[in-house]
Amino acid sequence: MNTSTESHKTTSGSGLTFWKVLGIIAVALIALAMIGPILKGLFWVALIALAIYGGVMLVRSSRKKSGPTPPSGF
Repeated sequence: MNTSTESHKTTSGSGLTFWKVLGIIAVALIALAMIGPILKGLFWVALIALAIYGGVMLVRSSRKKSGPTPPSGF
């Protein structure tokens, strides 16, 4: 009789654990479904920003080379 109550406690405990794990998985999947498109959009924005930054650095570099060179003090 004592074993039946112990088995009932473990069954209800594992059932609750199952629902907790299922809830965590569901929340993680929903979060990934929302974050995925945001990261895809930010990737293209970052790629365009990097291209613009590279272009600006190239223009600055070419302007510095065309100017007079300062004398070396060492």
